[in-house]
Amino acid sequence: MPARGPRAVDWRRAEFVLTVLAVLGFVTFPIRILTIYSGLPAHPLFVHVPVVLIPTTVVAAIVFMVKPEWLTRYGIALALVSIVAMSSIFLTMQAGSALRAALHLQGQAAHLISEHAQAAHILAYIYVVFTATLIVTFAAQRISSGMPTGLGIVDRLLSPKSTFTALRVVLVLLSIGAGFMVYRTGTLGAQAVWQGRIQAAQAGGPGPP
Repeated sequence: MPARGPRAVDWRRAEFVLTVLAVLGFVTFPIRILTIYSGLPAHPLFVHVPVVLIPTTVVAAIVFMVKPEWLTRYGIALALVSIVAMSSIFLTMQAGSALRAALHLQGQAAHLISEHAQAAHILAYIYVVFTATLIVTFAAQRISSGMPTGLGIVDRLLSPKSTFTALRVVLVLLSIGAGFMVYRTGTLGAQAVWQGRIQAAQAGGPGPP
């Protein structure tokens, strides 16, 4: 029998398409929006997207790592939602930066906003790595189950079952980290909002009691 040639790479596979979409997700990184409809601040509206999607994706990721067969069935959908959530973080952060510059806060409120912004940056880093790891883990499951991509280096790296197991552990740890940071970021933001309102009320009223 003639020797079988190398397997052709199918660039339309989900792993490659998801990778391209994840890269395109960075398109929101430089977008800086202060206000939207009727002059409403954009940040408190945009923030609802990551606040909902990040906990949803990290919990789903942990469940899928416990039940890998669900990753096979719903992995593409989870990765797509994760990419949207990642893009929403960038958009929300830039809107928050614009709002922070416009408010000119001082004192404790400014300090809390600074901590809120720092936590948001950490969340963004963790979630970018989470999204990338999710896509790689999905690819590793398929490749290690006998569905090679034809791209030699990728198939060699992701074909061992041990690699898939290690990626599952890493993804769970990243899920926990992202879940904690979205909670901390939200808490600091809420504290800053209320501190800012107290500050404004004291400045506009007869003075502190």
